[in-house]
Amino acid sequence: GDDYVQRTTGLTYSHYAHRGFWQLVVATLLTLLVVWAAARKASVETSADRLWLRGVLGPLLLMTLAVVGSALHRMHVYDDAYGFTRLRLLVSVFEGWLGVVVVAVIVAGLVVRAGWLARFGLLTGAAALAGLGLVNPDGWIADHNIDRYEATGKIDWFYLSGLSADAVPAVMGLPEGERGCAMPSRWLEREQGWLSWNLGRARAEDAMGGRDLPEPGPACVARAV
Repeated sequence: GDDYVQRTTGLTYSHYAHRGFWQLVVATLLTLLVVWAAARKASVETSADRLWLRGVLGPLLLMTLAVVGSALHRMHVYDDAYGFTRLRLLVSVFEGWLGVVVVAVIVAGLVVRAGWLARFGLLTGAAALAGLGLVNPDGWIADHNIDRYEATGKIDWFYLSGLSADAVPAVMGLPEGERGCAMPSRWLEREQGWLSWNLGRARAEDAMGGRDLPEPGPACVARAV
């Protein structure tokens, strides 16, 4: 956690989170390889065989879940220290999906049927990506970074200003003198006409309510991440 990063010489939040991510990926791949090999080679004809297989592989899978929890916690510590970004959100979703896959393997071991696992992994992966789109990532990131700013006074104005039109409604919730610091402006650079319409821009225009794009104010100078 945060205390561990603070007292460990040379360790950064970024390194701490990245190390947890790769530990999770390697541990999950190795675990799935071991489970696959054991399921193909081990006998499951008797109840004793199945009990032995579950007793050997079960703790391994549970320990892999502990690695999932550790990786997610490290990302939470990283987000808490520096705020949310698209990449950090995507990594967290991916780590959560790996955890779901490990839980599915545990269930498959309990019922001794694994024919559905590949389809389950594919469908849940697709559902995670679709859900990420429905969550509206840029709007979610802007919302949470602004909440963090209100609680801690820390924010990366430059990153927020580089988000898409989806972030505009959240930015409009800032005090008037600070909106210009975080207001994404690239969404205004578009062709006119119905062919250029999209939902994010429409919501941004509604949130602006016909007002001019705010100019960056003095608050932007005090940029803390």
